[in-house]
Amino acid sequence: MDPGVDEALTIVTVLYRSSDMLTQTLPTWVRSAEGLPVRFIFADNWPEDGCEKVVAGWLDEERYEYLPDSSNPGFAAGCNRAVAAARTNHVLLLNPDVWLPDDALARMCAAIAEDPGTPIAVGLAMHGGEYIGIDVNPVSLFIDRTATAARGPLGPSGGAAVFPTELFHQFGGFYEHLFAWGEDADLAYRLYASGYRTRALDLVLPHAGGHSVEGDNKLQGFRAFLLARNRLLVAARVFTWPLMLLAMPVLALAHLALAARRVRQGLLWPFLRGVGRGLAESPAARRQWNGKRFGFASLYSYLTVRRA
Repeated sequence: MDPGVDEALTIVTVLYRSSDMLTQTLPTWVRSAEGLPVRFIFADNWPEDGCEKVVAGWLDEERYEYLPDSSNPGFAAGCNRAVAAARTNHVLLLNPDVWLPDDALARMCAAIAEDPGTPIAVGLAMHGGEYIGIDVNPVSLFIDRTATAARGPLGPSGGAAVFPTELFHQFGGFYEHLFAWGEDADLAYRLYASGYRTRALDLVLPHAGGHSVEGDNKLQGFRAFLLARNRLLVAARVFTWPLMLLAMPVLALAHLALAARRVRQGLLWPFLRGVGRGLAESPAARRQWNGKRFGFASLYSYLTVRRA
């Protein structure tokens, strides 16, 4: 590719303990990008892992940017930092544990050309199922949307998502206080409430999932904390007050059921800390978003409109 040609798409990847996984997946990204105007930005939140050497071994220096941050500010902040460095009209957020078929990036670029202003949810194959984007759930508020769902996605999943770069910036990107988990749903609810719809691309990518916390009990506890806290923070930020009042008893019952599961997993204490922090931080989280919120009208639209 001629380095003087403006790239059409930037692949944004946040790394954390990802060296072994990136060694497997990056070669498939390089093959898929062959002949396409695609650039790469890596935000590395665990630089001592050796990912920089993996990237340098597969990509020419002028084709990528490497942004290390040993303080580990989280997935949401890493994405925002990398997107801020992008010089293209579109970004593809892509987890490091996702493999790309040879034609994947060509299909994404074609979808962008068809409708440049619309976010795109790209599918992921994981946990024995296939999922495209985010779905609304009455108990957990948001879940992975099955590929066969009749409704379109609420928004893209952060593991494989195409955003117009300007639109991502317009909505402030991901809410960084969430750190990791739920930041894509938070943005999806805000986009939907503001009238932006997401296209589901009929493309499913193999996804390992969970590589950054696998085998680490401390990180498993931190994940349990985030899962409990962030669900409450997302609800506080994105729901209108009437919908919030309806959701509160449902959330309470859901957290009781989740507490029983965390007891069996030995993760009750971090879960309870997450619930407490979520309740305490919800007012401040709500004040930090002043745009349109997801209410009954948005919910009715989402539940009744079928995908094209």
